[in-house]
Parts: sequence; C-alpha cells; structure tokens
Amino acid sequence: MAVGWFMDDEPSPSFPIYTRGNVGEVFPDPVSPLTADHTWHGAGDVGMREFLSRFTIDLDEIDDGHKVMFEIFGGYMFLNLSIARLMGARSSGMTPELVDMGFFGSQSSLPAYVPRPKDDDPAIVARVDGLMFSWMTATEWPAIDEHVVEVDALVAARPDLGTASEAELVARMREMMPVFARVFATHGEVSAAASVTMGAITAMALGLGKPGLDLRIAGGLGGVVSAAPSFAMWDLSRQVASSDELTAAFDAGTDGLHSRLEDLGEPAVDFLAGLDALLAEHGSRGPNEWELRSPAWGTHPDLVLALVDRMRLSDDSHDPRARHEAARAQADEALAVLRGMVAGDEAQAGTLEIANTASSVFIPARELAKATIVKVIHEARLAALEFGRRLAADGRLAEAGNVFMLRDAELESAMGGKLADEATDREATYLSLFDLAPPYWFAGEVPGADAWQSSEVPASTRRIVQGMGGSAGTATGRARIITDPSDPAGLEPGDILVAPITDPSWTPLFVPAAGVVVDVGGTMSHAVIVSRELGIPCVVSATGASTRIPDGAQVRVNGDTGTVTILGD
Repeated sequence: MAVGWFMDDEPSPSFPIYTRGNVGEVFPDPVSPLTADHTWHGAGDVGMREFLSRFTIDLDEIDDGHKVMFEIFGGYMFLNLSIARLMGARSSGMTPELVDMGFFGSQSSLPAYVPRPKDDDPAIVARVDGLMFSWMTATEWPAIDEHVVEVDALVAARPDLGTASEAELVARMREMMPVFARVFATHGEVSAAASVTMGAITAMALGLGKPGLDLRIAGGLGGVVSAAPSFAMWDLSRQVASSDELTAAFDAGTDGLHSRLEDLGEPAVDFLAGLDALLAEHGSRGPNEWELRSPAWGTHPDLVLALVDRMRLSDDSHDPRARHEAARAQADEALAVLRGMVAGDEAQAGTLEIANTASSVFIPARELAKATIVKVIHEARLAALEFGRRLAADGRLAEAGNVFMLRDAELESAMGGKLADEATDREATYLSLFDLAPPYWFAGEVPGADAWQSSEVPASTRRIVQGMGGSAGTATGRARIITDPSDPAGLEPGDILVAPITDPSWTPLFVPAAGVVVDVGGTMSHAVIVSRELGIPCVVSATGASTRIPDGAQVRVNGDTGTVTILGD
C-alpha cells in the first residue's frame, strides 16, 4: 500500500527531521485541503515566517518550495524538528537536546544534531538571545490582547451568511487568512516564550535535585482560557444535579436531549439560558477544533450536553474552581521551597523571580492565542458550511461536506460546478487516510507503508507505561479509555482518563477525572496546562497507553516521574 495524498510535501533536504510531536495534538486526523490552505500549511506559514525570521532562521536558509515549519505527509501534518532544534543550537542558554526533550522526553533514539553554518553567526545568536531576554523580562504581552479585540470585532461583524452571495461567502473565508497569519505569528512567539521561561524554572529545579518542583510551581496560574468552559459546564452540571426534572431528562440519554429540555418548560429555562451563554462565548470550540470540517460546540450543542452529562455525576469535591485554588496554594508552597534553596545566590534568585513572572504571562497567553485563532477558524468554517450547502443543493457538489476537499484556489471553479467528481474522489481517499498510524518522527525519506501501521503492545507484556510527567502528584483509579470527547460514556468521578490525544474540547472531562494519561504531548501540551490548573496528575508522551492499558484496569498515575503502573485488570 502506498502512502500518499495529493497535498503531500517532499521532505526538506536541509532540514530533514519531522515529528508529530505537538502538532499531533492540534491535528490528530488527516488535514482536509481547505483547512491546510486556510490554517497552518498556508496562512500559518506566512505567520511562522514572520516570527521565525525575527528569531532563529534567515529565510534564505529554507529550501525552495518548502514551508518553514509545518508540512504534510500521508495527509497528516508534521512539525519540522530540524528547524525547531535551531532554538537550542542558536542561543547561548539552550541546546538542541533540550528542545528534543520537550517533544519526546528522551532524545536517545533521534539522530544527533548536525551543526549548520549559521549556528555560530554572531548576528543570529544575538538576535535569538535578545528576543529570549525580552521574554524572560516580560511582565505583560499586549500583542495578544490586541488580537483578541480585532477578532472579537470580526465575529461581531459577521454578515448574514444565509443571504450572502456565494462570492461573498468565499470572500468571508479569505478575509480570515491574513488575520490567522497575524495571530499565528504571535502564537508561535508566545509558545516559544512559554517554553523558554518555564524551561528556566525546570532547569533550576533539576539542577538543585528537585525534579517535579517545577510542575507544581506551574499549577493554578489562572487566566488559562481553555479551562473557562469547564467552569461554565460545571455550573450547568450543578443545575442538573440539583433538579429532579433535569436529572430525569439526562437519565433518558443524550440523544434528543436538547429537544427534550426545550419541551420541559420552566424547569429548564435557566439551564438553557446558561447553555446559550456558554455557546455564545465558547461556541467556536470543539473536538479537533483547528480542522474546518470538524463539528464545533456552537453548531452541535449536543457535544456540550454529553460533557455536562459526565460532569453532573461528580460531587462538589470536583469543583474546578476549588481545585484550581488548591493547585494555586500548592504552587505557592513549591515556589517558596525553591526560593529558599536559592536564597543565598543572587543570580539564581533573580532568575527565578523573572522566570516565574514571565511564565505566568506566557503560559496563559499561549492558551489565549489558541482560543483566538480558533475563533478565526470558526468564522471560516461557518462560511464554508454555507458555501458547501449551496453547492450541494443543486448538484455542484455531491455532498455539502465535500467543500473541505477543495483547495482555496479552486473555490471559484467549484462555483461553476467543475469539481464535483474530483471532490467526491478526494473525500474517499481522504477517509482512507484515517486508517494510517503516522510515525511519531522520521528523518530524510518519508517512511514506507509498514511504518504507518498501528503496532499495539498487549498490556499484559508490560505493567509500566513510561511517559513524561506533566502535572505533579499521584492518583490511583480505574482507567477509562476515551477516544472521542463527544462520546465519553463510562467515565465516572475518580476515574483515570486515558486518551490518545487531547485538545481543549476534552477539558471538561478532566473535571471528574482523578488523573490524566495521554499517548502524546510535551511539557506545554494542552493536557498538561489544564491538569496543572486543576491540580490533578498528568502523564503525557505515554506512547501507546490508550491501547496498552485495558479499559477498566486499576492504574496508578505518577505525574512527577511520568509513570503509569497497571495494578490489575
């Protein structure tokens, strides 16, 4: 079986190492052509070039015809690790190996870094060090707030898509592309800044023989926007738990639940008002939310109801606000310990203070940047959905959803009815790509078909799954393997949530969970950030955990050591 897709790139000769690390959380599935053009592969490349040209790379180093950071192989998005490594190679305080650790937890199996001619270029090193210094000394980052204002204004000015012409719908989609590029450039910068500033605390804790102390310090920061929907859903879940009528409606199942709630009358008025408020604020979010063809909470409110259904079973000890405050208290205690250890060293003490301040700026800023970009994507999604509906209504597309199989440059041709068969064929090929299991990394040539097949390891052969500690603490409970946040049936309070991947649409499921285990992820992944906010242990980069751990098995999660121990089936 050949692995290929008409959107695929060729590996860069100069920067040949690619990984699914980090990007696999954002795009767990194959990327549709329209999404590729309107996000990371197209508009996003414009933004990344703007940021990285101010940071680690001169644009003339990039091979002709290649993207600067994100490229597609086998239909899946990959990150160029060779270019990401430049942050370590071209700064005074980092190494490529430290960059590798952020993606993999261990760099032993990776090809050694091969120095490049410009790694010692004084101008580049000074540029990189200067930007990192500006991050380390930051007390605010107003650029992201400016983006929020701009994007909120775009959302508020959304035209009536139902009456817009087809040309206006295309124009609306394209209007989002330069906005995406600008916000994505800032997202790239605050992501790097969060890694650098938190990395300084991590290095200090490790150097003092206190691994894991940094994870506690990073907990309960507050202002993490991806945690906000959990608070709103928690409030809705309390309404359900305290109402016999609402409880009965939920007990009847989530199929048709929204209609039953509307028919319920007075007992559901406040609940539905709260649901509407949540959707108005967070309706752009949802599973695989960077993909245009994915359902969003605003277009599929049943997704929210399924999450509330799991959350309503929790008692008040799972209140995310209370857990956040507890995590904040633990963070203060951990910071006091580290401060005490460096109290006699003026340089270390000063570094700790500025790094702690800066990380508390950039970690929430990173989440806010993502949430803002997702709003931009949702505006393009809504216009694309209406455009696809129009074309399918008179046969110019076989199905409305086939609109996502079009390239941006093909939208006018599609209006003329010239791409119906092509889009149908692409849809069939695209769906076949879901059967692939992309390699976590590769160097040089794209691996052959054998490397794209799932290789499950039976749980009985290994009782310990080693990953990377993301959020400190330990928890023991029943493992619940959840592969789709819209179908979380079986997850109960106190369970250990085990997932192949998570994004912000999973956040509400963290509330009833005692701990979280994810197959992939790095030190700044979504699962880590939210688990720290809620004060629950989290292990990421636990390769194959969702297939190796039996559903229902008793497991112990250690977020300090990054281990998951299977105690019994």
